[in-house]
Amino acid sequence: MTSLPVSIAAIDATWLTEALRHGGAIDDDTTVTSVTVNNMGAGIGFMGEVGRLEVAYVGGRGPSTVVCKIPTQDAHVRGLLAPARVFEREARFYLDVAPTLDVVPRAHAVVADFDTDDYVLILEDLGHLRVGDQSIGVSAREAHAAVRALARFHARFWRSADLDRIEWMPAINAEGMKIGSEIYRASLPGFLQVFAHAVDTDMIPVMERFADNVHQLLDRFAAMPTTIVHFDYRLDNLFFGPDDEVWMIDFQACSKGGGAFDVGYFISQSVPIAVRRAEEQSLLRAYHDELVVRGVDDYSFDQLCQDHRVGVLYGWIIPVYAVGTLDSSSERAMALWTEVIKRAQSAMRDHHVADLLI
Repeated sequence: MTSLPVSIAAIDATWLTEALRHGGAIDDDTTVTSVTVNNMGAGIGFMGEVGRLEVAYVGGRGPSTVVCKIPTQDAHVRGLLAPARVFEREARFYLDVAPTLDVVPRAHAVVADFDTDDYVLILEDLGHLRVGDQSIGVSAREAHAAVRALARFHARFWRSADLDRIEWMPAINAEGMKIGSEIYRASLPGFLQVFAHAVDTDMIPVMERFADNVHQLLDRFAAMPTTIVHFDYRLDNLFFGPDDEVWMIDFQACSKGGGAFDVGYFISQSVPIAVRRAEEQSLLRAYHDELVVRGVDDYSFDQLCQDHRVGVLYGWIIPVYAVGTLDSSSERAMALWTEVIKRAQSAMRDHHVADLLI
């Protein structure tokens, strides 16, 4: 392959032809003749650039639209994230793990340079499905579908020997994961300034103590039954089909540890407060029941409920992280995180998570 493009706008027909041939999405007789780029970032920031490509061919057929993902080129953000190898993780996930799953988009091409921690993902376009909107939140029915899909994902790898073969995926409490304490500590002052309108004063002591607890909380997840943790299982990363099917995207932070993180994070930050309070026990039961149906027999419902509290608390790290790459001029980004912060604080208060801090 030729050198990796550093932006979606830099992808041309020649490069895409080579990438799709290399990935097996088109044959050697098929050539891309044109590429039209539509940005999909919506000002939310996060850790990369995402766009939909409209593609035309000659000599054969290929996907008419694809989704392209390229890591951020922001040197500051890349420097912070380098120890965690988040970009390598996502590329390897689509190479090694995704082909065994039916809940993720198909990768038409994965072109990566692991020496520089760069990649270009060319993924199946799920535009025919309805994407979740975290700023609005999920309905009770959709929340149940999402936790059942999550349980199926977790059950697939629950204490599996396959995890030992995925050597590139870190344990949730590996040193590269624990950089979160310093990123959180550096981000908190700016977060409190940007979101002063949304932060409840009674929660500030919990927020201030959080950084010193990152390591012990990650160790708690590592002590739970091990599976693949998505680590960003939120509504904006989910797609819904007409019959409650759920697809998930964004695996930059995937790791090995307790799936309760994903459960607590999703329920506390993607489910509106009133829906969560009415449905939380039912959602936890639905998740646990699906685990049992899928063969998990070593994890009690009571243990899940205890671990869920840890997930609710640790999920707080995500909105504080987000301020580092947030485009505060984006109305949707500000509305999304304002709502997430309100939900998260409500859940942390309801679950008395301060008791988990040391």
